[in-house]
Amino acid sequence: MATQYRLKVVTPERTVWRGEVEFLIARSSEGEIGILAHHVQIVTPLVSHIMSFTEASGTVRRLHVAGGFLEVGPEQVVVLADAAEFPEEIDRARAEAARDRARSRLENPSPDIDRERAERALIRAENRLRLIQTTH
Repeated sequence: MATQYRLKVVTPERTVWRGEVEFLIARSSEGEIGILAHHVQIVTPLVSHIMSFTEASGTVRRLHVAGGFLEVGPEQVVVLADAAEFPEEIDRARAEAARDRARSRLENPSPDIDRERAERALIRAENRLRLIQTTH
């Protein structure tokens, strides 16, 4: 019985990663989910989080996933992400500016600010910063 499976992480702009993996940890809207080979087939929405997977070589990789869907099929797992990036792709200054903007919008709300959108932006920026801080 195979212990590896194909993983493909894609965004509307690009294929972020594809290859053989042994294990995947992602966060769905219902909570954290771990995927091994031969997992039951599912489709679940993802929230902004730091996803990790173990490559067939044993290397553990982590990346930020900003929402989307996880599809576990019979032959492969596909992460259809709104956005996804590895730590080396994240611009720290840009992520810090996004965090500061979102915090400011939440702390000083105006009638035309979408609070839910600002909260999602803050979570995304904080996850991106956490990923680069724990990687370097």
